[in-house]
Amino acid sequence: MSANFDEATQKELAAFVEQESAKAQMQSTIHEFTGRCWDTCISSAKSNQLDSRESSCLENCVGRFIDASVFIVKRLQQGQH
Repeated sequence: MSANFDEATQKELAAFVEQESAKAQMQSTIHEFTGRCWDTCISSAKSNQLDSRESSCLENCVGRFIDASVFIVKRLQQGQH
C-alpha cells in the first residue's frame, strides 16, 4: 500500500502514526495511573464527594505522577541531543 504514496506522504503518514501511537500509550498510562490512585486513595464510594484525606491523597498521587512524567520526558529529550 505504501508504494502508492510518494516519499513525503509516507514520511507524513509515519509521523502521524507515531503521534497517534504516543497518544494511545499516554492514554493507557493515564488509565493505569487513575486506577492505581483510586485504589490507593479511595476507601469507599459511599458518598458523591471525597473526604479531605481522599482528596489530599489524590492530589499527592497526581503530583507524583506528573513529576515523574516530566522527569522522564526531560531525560528522553536529553538523550536525543
